[in-house]
Amino acid sequence: MNNEKKKHLSNLYDKKYINDRGLTPPEILLRKYPQNRFEAAVKWVSGGGRLLEIGAGRGGIVKALLPRFKECIVTEISKPRVTALDDYFSDNTKVKVLHHDIDSEKLPFSDGYFDVVLLVDVIEHVIDPISVLSEINRVLVNGGKLFIHTPNLAKWTRRLKLLFGFFPSTASMNEGLEQYGTKEPTNLYDEGHLHYFTFRSLSRLLKERSGFREVIKHGYGPLKLFCDLWPALLSDIVLIAVK
Repeated sequence: MNNEKKKHLSNLYDKKYINDRGLTPPEILLRKYPQNRFEAAVKWVSGGGRLLEIGAGRGGIVKALLPRFKECIVTEISKPRVTALDDYFSDNTKVKVLHHDIDSEKLPFSDGYFDVVLLVDVIEHVIDPISVLSEINRVLVNGGKLFIHTPNLAKWTRRLKLLFGFFPSTASMNEGLEQYGTKEPTNLYDEGHLHYFTFRSLSRLLKERSGFREVIKHGYGPLKLFCDLWPALLSDIVLIAVK
């Protein structure tokens, strides 16, 4: 991607999250059966020494996981979100905030630096998923884990849309053309989602192209246990990749 397009994309994200400063990270519940992606992360991320979250958003997941780790590093591509995260965690010596773009910059850490990496609703936005996942593999210790969440193109609701000839957009309404809630036109088609995955395709990408030796799948949602039993049909994608 050339510098002009990259700058345009960064400016759009900055504009989208301009009002995040001063917002408190949401409280995330620990449930036996998670109902959303945030609760899924809190449920299935084990503790360790060092945690890295790439694209930390408002910081709710890290806030919930802080007691499980000795050190937490969070990154964001959006400057307003970096400022908001800096403000919120300013008094916490366990948390460090970085303005970083995983798509165009190597992570500024040595090999095997982290025990756990979080990638929640990020992989669908990057230009080159193979390079990004390989870079994450590099900074994980042997036996370290990557928790990854992304929309599941094969979820039953999206299968129905395809059956009737509609594009199953994963972040926007009206086939990627309207924002949820406001019905305003999207500035980024399908809110910037560039890649679409199934449990199987992302598992293969992690093991066959990115150096992970094992992938564990989970599911979440209102059907509780059934979502974890049949995640490929009932849930968005939750994978834990082991280096």
